[in-house]
Amino acid sequence: MKIKDKGKIKRVLFITLSNIGDIILTTPILAVLKKEFPQANIDVISGPSGKEIFLGHPFVSVLVVYDKFSKLQSKRQLVKNLRNNKYDLICDLRNSLFPFLIGARYRTSLIRKWPSGLRHKRDEHILKLKEIGLDVTHAPFSFHIDAKDQTFVNETLSDMGIKKDFVVVSPGAKSHIKRWNRRGFALICDRLINEVNMDVIMVGDVQDKEIVSKITAHMKKKARDLTAKLTLRQLGALIRSSRLLITNDSAPLHVGSAVGARVLAIFGPTDPRKYGPTGKHDTVIRKKLKCAPCEVAQCKENHECMNLIDPNTVFDTAKKMLTDI
Repeated sequence: MKIKDKGKIKRVLFITLSNIGDIILTTPILAVLKKEFPQANIDVISGPSGKEIFLGHPFVSVLVVYDKFSKLQSKRQLVKNLRNNKYDLICDLRNSLFPFLIGARYRTSLIRKWPSGLRHKRDEHILKLKEIGLDVTHAPFSFHIDAKDQTFVNETLSDMGIKKDFVVVSPGAKSHIKRWNRRGFALICDRLINEVNMDVIMVGDVQDKEIVSKITAHMKKKARDLTAKLTLRQLGALIRSSRLLITNDSAPLHVGSAVGARVLAIFGPTDPRKYGPTGKHDTVIRKKLKCAPCEVAQCKENHECMNLIDPNTVFDTAKKMLTDI
C-alpha cells in the first residue's frame, strides 16, 4: 500500500539485516526515511553485530538490539513493547513476522516485485521504499562518524608517526574463498611503500589477525597494523582519511563506499554488480572465468578466480588511482 499522506507518519520502525556489510548497504534506507519524514521518530532494530552503526546516529530515535537466539519470553516482551509504540510505518528488510505481530498502517511488502535484471543490493533495498510511494532518487549512505572517532584516528596516526598520505589494506573476509592470496597482498604493500612512498595500514577484525600477521611476515618493508584495534566507526574515519582502500569483498569495502573513499576491490566468487563498491572513481579487479562469479560457499575448482589475479595488475591499478586525482 502506497503512503498517501506523509505528514501523518509520526513513528517509523526500520528492521535492518544481520551482517555488518549487509547492514551498511541498508543505510540509504535510513537516509530516505529521514528525508521523507523529517519530523518522525525513526526506531531501528539491529542485530548485536551492527548496533555500533546506529548507536548515537542523529537519525535514530531508539535503537533496539535484537538477538535471534534470545529466549522466547524475551521475544514476546519485545513484540509487546514494540506494539505499544503504535508505529505508522514499518520498513522490514528481514522479511520477518515483526510487521504482522506489531501492526502498523503501512509496511513494506514481503513479496519482491522487482523489475527484471541484475542490480546492486543497495538498490534492491531502496526499491522497498519506492514500492510504498517514497522518493528514492537521492538515497546516499548514512554512516555516522562522531568527531571523537575522527579525533581518535588522528591521534593514532600521529602516535604512529604517519604525517603523509597512506593506503588502507583490508586482506580479510568472512569467507575464506573471498580472500586474495597473502603473497599478492605482501607484494603490492611492499611496492606501495617502495615505489609510491605510501604508508600502508593493515586493518581487519579479530579473525583477520592471523591473516595480517602472515602477510606482514612475507613483506620486506614494514606495514602499520591496526587490525582489531579500531571500532567500526573509527575504521570508517581511518578509511575516510586515506588516499585509497584496497580490499576483498568484505565489510570494510562497504565502509569505504559509505564514507566516500576511493576503493580498489578484489573480487572472485561473488558478483561485483551486486556487492561491489559504488563510487564513480572505484575499481574492481576480477578474473574473467566461466565459473566466476559462482556465488557458492565452497570452491569446486582450484580457486582460480582469486589465485590467477596478478599482483602487478593490482599494483598498477592502485598506483593509477593514487596518481590520477
